[in-house]
Amino acid sequence: MTRAGESIETLAMTDYPDHYFGTCRDRNTDTLYVMRVPGSGLDAAVTARAADWPTVKVRFADAAGSREQLMTLLNRIRADTEEWRTRGVVIDGLTLAIDGTGVVVDTPQWQSAEADIKAKYGALVAEVR
Repeated sequence: MTRAGESIETLAMTDYPDHYFGTCRDRNTDTLYVMRVPGSGLDAAVTARAADWPTVKVRFADAAGSREQLMTLLNRIRADTEEWRTRGVVIDGLTLAIDGTGVVVDTPQWQSAEADIKAKYGALVAEVR
């Protein structure tokens, strides 16, 4: 299981860096969960690589968007920080969610600003906290 996971992670990070977000290993079920953007060819490459370990199962989970898409949104929000400040919202930080679900926006005003931020930037905002 460990060798299969390492091999698949190396393949994904090397050949599909914009579409791959990570792998979780469930040793109880011999299952590798691969978080990725669908449609990149990564699924076929991972499935072919996993064939070397017939007892390992592979399951895929969809990321919200590619790293390029998410970074574009992150930079757009960053460019709008002064606009948010004039509305009383201080954006302290912007990061990509580790699981590929989108952009995380850190603001002390998260409770009052969350709906507006998500309305302006859409589903690729994973969390406002």
